[in-house]
Amino acid sequence: MKLFSWFRNLNGFQKTSLITIVLTFFLIVVGSFVRVSGAGLGCPDWPKCFGMWIPPTSASELPAEYDAAEFNPVHTWSEYVNRLVGVLVGFMITVTFIRSFFYRKQTPAVFYSSALAFALVLFQGWLGGQVVQSGLVDWVITIHMVVALLIVNVLMYAFFKAMSGRLSFKLNDTQVQAMKWIVIPLLIVTLLQIILGAQVREALEGISNAYPDLERAAWINEVGWIDQIHRTASWLVLGFGIWLWYRARNFGAPIQMTRLSMVINALILLQIIGGIILVYFGLPPAFMTIHLLAASMLIAFQFLFYLMLKHADPA
Repeated sequence: MKLFSWFRNLNGFQKTSLITIVLTFFLIVVGSFVRVSGAGLGCPDWPKCFGMWIPPTSASELPAEYDAAEFNPVHTWSEYVNRLVGVLVGFMITVTFIRSFFYRKQTPAVFYSSALAFALVLFQGWLGGQVVQSGLVDWVITIHMVVALLIVNVLMYAFFKAMSGRLSFKLNDTQVQAMKWIVIPLLIVTLLQIILGAQVREALEGISNAYPDLERAAWINEVGWIDQIHRTASWLVLGFGIWLWYRARNFGAPIQMTRLSMVINALILLQIIGGIILVYFGLPPAFMTIHLLAASMLIAFQFLFYLMLKHADPA
């Protein structure tokens, strides 16, 4: 009830940008599901799907130039829903950008970051087409994912700056320095972990294509050194996370920041547990999607913690 009351008291830009952030996370979930379910080429062309704006539901409805063997209705409609959600997110980012004009003079950072999000989503739409036209080339997919994370964090920055009049965090210089040099390496290592995770996922797909008779549970054993580095680095992320929480708790940080550090550590633990499940329980697709969502939220919350430090009021 308090959350609803708090949301209701936000202005138009704040509401729109917050909803857009949530929808962007949802798009990451949908996109990940499409990827792990093998539906990435469910629509072989772009922006249409089998040459149609609304895809067919059966092979008999395919235009003559398409092979019925290429058609899988589940894959096709999974990819089509992914595109629809992408269009919705693009529309919401456009509305966010338009509403940011109100801040153009009083808080220019809100306007310029919203403009950047708008430019990025246009680039992301074009890049989505390249993903399909390239036949799911690995490095293009990785860039596509990184741009999605960048959009989330740019929107997060715009929302945070728009809330500057409603939020206040009092920290002295000692407190700021004690935590800044933890959260920055934590952000860097987490981003590298996400990129490594994308490489592991791409290696798994290559193994599944190269060895179609190999059991899914055995794929991970064929990945090699990239997977080993990815697993080992997770403990480094956890170490930084615990250190951040310890500093926040023992250096008198505001309660919001201490709680946020706890959420960050909970997400890190969720990532580690999810990774164990993926390795030892045959790479269940649902957990691959949860793994990516948690990673996306993790880096967004770490960035939020950094923003709190950077814009804290001197105590």
